[in-house]
Amino acid sequence: MPMTAPSFDTKPCLIALALCVVGASSHLLPHPAGMSTVGAIGMLAAAYLPKHLVPLPVLVSVATVDVIIGTYNIASMALVYVAHLVSAAGVIPILARVRLLRIGGAAVVSAVIFYLMSNAAPMAAGYYPNTVAGWMTCYAAGIPFLLRGIAANLIFGAVAFGALRGLLFILERWAPLPNR
Repeated sequence: MPMTAPSFDTKPCLIALALCVVGASSHLLPHPAGMSTVGAIGMLAAAYLPKHLVPLPVLVSVATVDVIIGTYNIASMALVYVAHLVSAAGVIPILARVRLLRIGGAAVVSAVIFYLMSNAAPMAAGYYPNTVAGWMTCYAAGIPFLLRGIAANLIFGAVAFGALRGLLFILERWAPLPNR
């Protein structure tokens, strides 16, 4: 009896590759602090990739910029990378079904997770004293970045998910597909 190799689904890899390219290139565009596309890339990855591939587009997006623009305090970088990964992983259950309200909820949850984790970076870098007052000051100073993060996730997430829906609509309804 001949042995057959198990089939390999290339779709998730192609989606991951596309998200890596879009994520890295969009994150390279000039943007105000806290208005990054990485949260939206993480949301797309959480919605459309298998769990083991979700970190890939997020890491590529952030690492590409760090390689090109430069690095900073290693402890701060590690916290920011982990915050991006956890914020993407944290919305996987929310985006198990892609719906408008779920996208909005995921945008807020992703930004809050990132805010809570990444705000430890200034503490790790020694910008604030390691006291209750120092932590409170640090997190209070980060509130504008939280609000920008929520706005960025809502805006870029809406654009990204909307563009995908529009593309699928066009492909399914208007583009003549040969012999389906």
